[in-house]
Amino acid sequence: MLETTLSTQFIPGTNVKDDVAGANWLFLLPDLKLARVLCIGLPAPATLRALTCLSQEVIILCRHHRQLRELCNTGEKFDSAQVYPIVMNVRLRRMPLPSGIIDLVLIGKEWSAWRSRGKQGLPAEIQRVLKAGGSIYSEFGNLFEPFPDRRKELNGSPGAPFSRQVYWLTPLRGEMQTAVPWHDRATIDYIFRHDLFSPLSDFQPLQRAEGFLARHPWSGRFFRRSGALLTHSDSDSSGKLPPYLRSAAKASGLDLDQYRWALLARGRFSSRKVLFLLFKRDSESPQFIVKLTRDPAFNFRLENEYKALTLLWEKGVGDPDRLPQAIFGSHPGNLVLVGETVIQGTPFRQQQRSSSQHPLGRDACAWLTSLGESTLDRTSANPAQVAAGLRRLFTHFLDTYRLKPEQSVFLEHQIEAIGQTLAKFPLVFQHGDPGTWNLMVTRSGKVAFLDWEAAEPHGMPLWDLFYFLRSYCIWVTRGGSRRDSLQIFAQSFLSETPLNLFVSEMTHSYCQQLGLPNDLIQPLFYTCWMHRALKEATRLPRAKLEQGHYLNLLRTSIDQSNAPGLRRLFITQDNGN
Repeated sequence: MLETTLSTQFIPGTNVKDDVAGANWLFLLPDLKLARVLCIGLPAPATLRALTCLSQEVIILCRHHRQLRELCNTGEKFDSAQVYPIVMNVRLRRMPLPSGIIDLVLIGKEWSAWRSRGKQGLPAEIQRVLKAGGSIYSEFGNLFEPFPDRRKELNGSPGAPFSRQVYWLTPLRGEMQTAVPWHDRATIDYIFRHDLFSPLSDFQPLQRAEGFLARHPWSGRFFRRSGALLTHSDSDSSGKLPPYLRSAAKASGLDLDQYRWALLARGRFSSRKVLFLLFKRDSESPQFIVKLTRDPAFNFRLENEYKALTLLWEKGVGDPDRLPQAIFGSHPGNLVLVGETVIQGTPFRQQQRSSSQHPLGRDACAWLTSLGESTLDRTSANPAQVAAGLRRLFTHFLDTYRLKPEQSVFLEHQIEAIGQTLAKFPLVFQHGDPGTWNLMVTRSGKVAFLDWEAAEPHGMPLWDLFYFLRSYCIWVTRGGSRRDSLQIFAQSFLSETPLNLFVSEMTHSYCQQLGLPNDLIQPLFYTCWMHRALKEATRLPRAKLEQGHYLNLLRTSIDQSNAPGLRRLFITQDNGN
């Protein structure tokens, strides 16, 4: 039971906000397997971190010793044996490097200082040290900066020609988060229609202005940000997906050579995936989505999603309107890649507020109930084994958080109640993260469930339902406001309100359809939030653990265990009557 959860180390601060890997442009490269990278000038700290994750060596060409001190003061943690800074005077004609050893050259703002005219300048030296099939990447985007064709400069030297790809990038400065081939107007328009454009400012008038400048062709010469990728090759792959991605799909019988595409690398957590949206040539909507991990530390999550989706479809649970289908998977470099079908629809949280009948909420609860019913397993674990697994989680919890003695005893009693269950304990296939942010509303009005990376084939009953209901109640109640989520939880679960009635109704319906004894509702409720608090710990620095939402939700629920809303929820008579 809970194989994924029990094999995970919930270490505080390992996935905190804004501590995200950089250099998203790396996913545009032909290959993610890099031995040596050469940086012309000092890269940004987040870029350096990403380069050290994906390559064996990073060589940094510096113009003076001051840049070496800047490198040491970046605050980034990397293996010093993996990074080789070289100070080279701009007047020197030759880099102190052997020929043909570099897979990737990153050209930064130092280019103009290094470049000299003629075949003996920096362009010739770059071509000399670059491997056959190696790549060069650079960006442009400052106001009125001319758009040079560095391919011409490099092709002025003897050797193989360079193919050139140019990308439209957003935002206008900072870490790239969106990339589309420069001339693909249809895909750029899709990015704006679906609010996938990444602006610099949170202020809406500035967002609209930036979007206008970045979108319209007439402003491209002066305002658009662009990236250029030169590949040491005779073949022209302009506009096509990166070869490593096309190869992964072709191994599963899918030819993506003629697909349009967009890269999305948004999000403020390193666990957030980089996405490729894939469009058929004349289609307005993407047919496939490809997910890639940013950091090898999170490979297991995407691998788990691939296994979970494959298993669900093998079990016959798959429904094209509810569930994406995993089409192909691969391991480019030391990362993980998974290609899936796209479910067409609108994000759940962009829908209008639900009515008092809760049609979207009921549909989501009904599907989670159906998922539990169709995957019910009463043979894989007995109550004592389930309680033993929960005690392991409880031990991790107490190593991470502090509880009052009476709160700790209360949780121990909940786990004991599960262990003393006389009937066989029912395990279910668990989504693991069914918050409203992971849901879509399809064109037929059904609720679809995305992002299965936290799935548990032998998971706990009711945990998915409780987690969704908490998220749903906050979505319904907030209505775009910034009301405190813990206060909304208390109103929805602890007080006798219309939402509490809905929560109780959905819970008891779930138990009835799965044959789950009502006296298990209470211990499953509390152990659910214990588990969520553990998962949240990875997103919190140790100094802020006491501020964790799920920790305080759990404490409040224990301290008010006799609240009227909980008495209604935990009622033990059959069918909740």
